[in-house]
Amino acid sequence: MIKMGLIGLGKMGFYHLNLYDEINGLSVGGVCDALPSRSEAAPNTPFFTDYRDLLPLVDAVTIAAPTTFHYEIAKTCLNAGKHVLVEKPITTDYCEAEELFEIAAKRGLVLNVGHVERFNGAVMELKKIVNDPILFEARRVGPFNPNFRNDSIVLDLMIHDIDIAASIGGKAQAVQAMGTPVNSKLADYASVNIFFGGKLSAHIISGRVNQTKERFLYVTQADALIVLDYTTQDINITRNWQTAQIIGNKELTYKNEFVQERLFVYKENALKAEIKHFLSCIARTSDRMTTPEHDLASLKLALTIDSLLRSGAYGETVIN
Repeated sequence: MIKMGLIGLGKMGFYHLNLYDEINGLSVGGVCDALPSRSEAAPNTPFFTDYRDLLPLVDAVTIAAPTTFHYEIAKTCLNAGKHVLVEKPITTDYCEAEELFEIAAKRGLVLNVGHVERFNGAVMELKKIVNDPILFEARRVGPFNPNFRNDSIVLDLMIHDIDIAASIGGKAQAVQAMGTPVNSKLADYASVNIFFGGKLSAHIISGRVNQTKERFLYVTQADALIVLDYTTQDINITRNWQTAQIIGNKELTYKNEFVQERLFVYKENALKAEIKHFLSCIARTSDRMTTPEHDLASLKLALTIDSLLRSGAYGETVIN
């Protein structure tokens, strides 16, 4: 039985807490938040306002505090011998992230980054069916929320699609980024091109200026178009597309024919699957879903894009 500690009882932390009683092999050792009033969310559970007081009671922690505190908290927890699951992004500094993985490796501890979309049933199935892709197109947009006006849309939204594209495309070679501030001082809408070498590239749109919430990924291959809906965890595949012009007496019409498949996807709560994976890594019954090297490369790419948008340097940047 792993005694879990939860640091941060905001929106994401509350999601974690609500799932703990559904997961075998996990018990809650205590929770922590800087606001004492949030103790009401965890009745009958040891509550602390200083995360260091929590550490003697737990084997592992989930860090769902604001990103600016991730490095300090994660480093303290790792040095105290605790396994760590930290919400994305792990930090906003590449060198800090690298240091955290080095500490975890040296101490033989599990350090996982909470990229919940990795555990989306459709994403897990996607990796089995993608074969020689040409183009990734991702669209992740929604309405503006004033509570997140100071958050980067790259590190909050786009990072999911960056991570998934990199998990299949490998090392990025260059990136182009354009963004527009609309409701805040940061880019509220961004369009990004990532070049992976060869014939593969990705085009990602993220924003918080839309009236509706959309989460889609399109993968173009020579023989198929794969459409993934992150929200419903559905995958549809279009093959054998044929089009023909039909010329009548007074009009020109088009005839389209294709075969469409709907893939069966096992759907589970993605966050629950992420927590269970973390526990299995601690128990050494499974390996991390990604390597630390991938996590660092994905973070570096996201930070490069974020830097381009903040500086207004919308040209092409080569990734070293």
